[in-house]
Parts: sequence; C-alpha cells; structure tokens
Amino acid sequence: MIAGFLSVLIGGWLFTNSMEYISHRYRIGSSFVGAVLSPILTSLPELIVFLIALLFYGGVSGEDVAVGTIIGEPFVVSTIIYPVILIVAIIGFYLRRRSDAVLEVDKALIIPFTVVLLLFPTVLLPALIRSLVIRYLVAVFLVTAYLLYVHVMRSRQGLVIEDYEGLYMLRVIRVYRIEFMPFILQLVISVVLLFVGSKALVEGVIDLSKYLMLDVMGLSIIIVPTATVLPESITAVIWTWRERDTMAVAALIGEKVLYSTVYPALALVATRWLLSVEALVSVAVVEVISSAMLYHVIKGRLTWNVALIGLIGYLTYVLILVHVI
Repeated sequence: MIAGFLSVLIGGWLFTNSMEYISHRYRIGSSFVGAVLSPILTSLPELIVFLIALLFYGGVSGEDVAVGTIIGEPFVVSTIIYPVILIVAIIGFYLRRRSDAVLEVDKALIIPFTVVLLLFPTVLLPALIRSLVIRYLVAVFLVTAYLLYVHVMRSRQGLVIEDYEGLYMLRVIRVYRIEFMPFILQLVISVVLLFVGSKALVEGVIDLSKYLMLDVMGLSIIIVPTATVLPESITAVIWTWRERDTMAVAALIGEKVLYSTVYPALALVATRWLLSVEALVSVAVVEVISSAMLYHVIKGRLTWNVALIGLIGYLTYVLILVHVI
C-alpha cells in the first residue's frame, strides 16, 4: 500500500505538470483541462476495477463491486476529497504558499456542478423501474448529455495557464525545439504510475477489509473508490498547493460528471443495475453536498463549511452502513 501511494504521488506530480503543459502550449483554458481532459485519464483505475469485477469475478458479488465503484466515486470525492484539498489550502496559507485559505474558482465550473446535480439522480430510475428499455434509454441519454457537456465546456474553457514552470521531462531529456515526444513520454509514465499505484492500493485496501462482515455493495462504495480516487485527488492537492484552485476543483467535479453520465451508462448496459439501500443513501448525500457546493461556486469561493458538510455526509453513511442508526 505504501509503494502504491508513492507511485500515485509521483504519477500525480508528473500528470499535473502534463496537464498544465497542455493548457499553456495549446492555449486551452484551465477549466476545460481540469474538468474534461484530466478526469478522462485519472478515472482509468476506477474503470479497470469496474471491468475486472465484471469480467473476472462476475455473478452478484462482481456486479455489486462494479456498481458500488460507479456509485461510490462521486460519494467519496464529495465527502472526503473536498475537505482534504481545503485543509491543504489552509496549510498552504499559513505556510505562506498561498494568498488565502479558501478556493477561488472560475464560475465556468457552475456547468459541471449543475450537470452532476441534475443527472446523477437519474441513475436511480432504472433501479426503480425494472425495464430493460428504460435502462438503455437512460444510458443513451447520459452519454448524449456528456457529449453536450464537453461541447459547452470547450466554449467556456476559462483562462489559459501563463505562469507555467516548464515540462519536467525536458529537464531530463534535451530535445532541441521538439517538446511533443518528451510530453507524450511524461504523460505515459504518469498514467502508468497512477494505474500501477492505484491497483496496488485497491488490492491492499480490499485485503484489509475482507474480514469485515458488511454489505458488498455498501463496502465497495467507500472502500474501492477511496483507493482508486487517489490519482485525481493527488492532482487536485498539487494544484491547490500551487494555488491553481479552478483546476483543482475542476479535476474533481469533472470526475463526478463522468460518474454521473458515461460510466453509469456503461454499467446500465453491462449489469442488472440493482441498487442497495446504501447506494440510495450515497446518491442522496452526493446531491445534498453538490447543492451546497454549487451555491459556493456561484459565489466563486469554496470555504471550510463545504468540508464540514462533506464530513458529516460521510459519517452519516458509515453509521448507516454498520447499522448503528
């Protein structure tokens, strides 16, 4: 698990630099890079877990892990990761690495927050209405909505990164006037490190948790995403430390958009999509927290009370999971 964490940490460091290179070199706004391009790559570990659960385990348990991973990622990001980056912002402020202790974000992020708020609850519809046609229709609708979201974000992409420190790989490999190959090499290395590290973390977490007598889907919602969410979490932490707040928050909300549209659509087609009570509770928690965050994004600032709401939501879910309440 320690080796996995270090792998993810180094991979995240290289990955954030690669994403900043894309914004700076190709004049692509930070909101689009953070909310669309970055999540597509950092979500690969969760996708791999989803596919492995279905293809190699199968059956009810395999489907529960797969669906729990899809439902759980937005939950873990909303309840744990946002508090983490806000804590990083506070530490950075007191260490004089940041100018303030709140996250100043571009209002273009209103779009992905609205998408999550409106579309994530639709994943409940096929579970409530037992119809194959409904499942396929919802899947098509979610994919279409994601493509529309990408188009809108491209047109409102935000500011380009200007104060860029340069591609790290160029410090190791000197290629005169050619930056594309070192960029591809660095991007590939970062993604491989993120994947290998996340896989090691997932295996370690599952080994530690296999002795707990809890609902498979309920446990999957908090255990697997807690490990697989590390790639986007590390990138968000690094961007927060560098005071690139819009990219930090965009990386997380962009991930939630993927798990409110494309990945549920995949699961709707590939599984029976049966949701437990824990899954329903997690969706409700995500909606409450997303509503609070949208309010703050409209104001352009994410403050400490967002972190508090997230932690309360996480604690509530855990108590329900272990049947304390």
